[in-house]
Amino acid sequence: MSILTEHLTLTVPITKNAYQLADQFKREQQEPDKAQQVYLNTLAVSAVDYYLQCMEVQTNLAASYSWNPAVRSLLDIADLLVTDWGRLECRPILPGESLCQVPQEDLEDRVGYVVVEINQETNRAKLLGFAPTALGGVLEINQLASLEQLINQLPEAEVVESEVVNLRDWLQESFAAGWQAVQELVAPQRRLAFRKTEVKQQERAKLIDLGLELAGNAVVLIITVREIDEKTASIRAQVYPTGEALTLPPNLKLSVLAETGEIFKEVTARSDDEFIQYQFEAQRGDDFGIQVALGEVSCREKFRV
Repeated sequence: MSILTEHLTLTVPITKNAYQLADQFKREQQEPDKAQQVYLNTLAVSAVDYYLQCMEVQTNLAASYSWNPAVRSLLDIADLLVTDWGRLECRPILPGESLCQVPQEDLEDRVGYVVVEINQETNRAKLLGFAPTALGGVLEINQLASLEQLINQLPEAEVVESEVVNLRDWLQESFAAGWQAVQELVAPQRRLAFRKTEVKQQERAKLIDLGLELAGNAVVLIITVREIDEKTASIRAQVYPTGEALTLPPNLKLSVLAETGEIFKEVTARSDDEFIQYQFEAQRGDDFGIQVALGEVSCREKFRV
């Protein structure tokens, strides 16, 4: 994992849904160059939207110009409408490029610009930095401001108290917002699964971003719930790296919290840990929390069995 404490970047997965939308929008175009332009623009917008959703910042894709078939067929446009803020332009580049060209049509009515490196070989999109303006229509990658500047301007970007996630709902295949299929965030060969059983079992994953403490590389929290009987469930919490990192940052902590918020159990990552986990049993109606922390920064999720 590269350490970028002075210039925050972030790597996010290019999801299956993003690829499907990009393909759909691409097929609408007649010219190959235009089709490729629309394809990359869609992936860039999807990546930024994915990140903002993780930050619990509301966006409106449907009202974005880039999601309008007529507009995107006429213009080179990659905007994302951020609720209560404005249109954020999400400009794609390919690995190795040092300049990002901003079309004339994208120089007005923008609250800022995010440059997104699209790497289809790794299925990753890297948010390289932020610029409030794009004078002259060119953004130099090494002159971009840190994503921290974007975060500081986002509406309601502060950490908010999460709602309680009912794990019994998961067993009925009803999943809370923000929790995704595990394969969208972690490759199957990298994760440890429960043994196959005949009882009910579900697992979901969520991207956890601890900002500068993680040098822009988020981690993935996986929660697995397995029904033992009508009153008892087995719960397992796991944390995996994402992006290009092969191991977790040392001293990353995974904590199980009692209903009062006190730490019940804590696991700390060592320098060579590919993941950390803790498994326990809980009774129907029990409330608990899971916290992922590094240094002074933490993220907490609440659950009910």
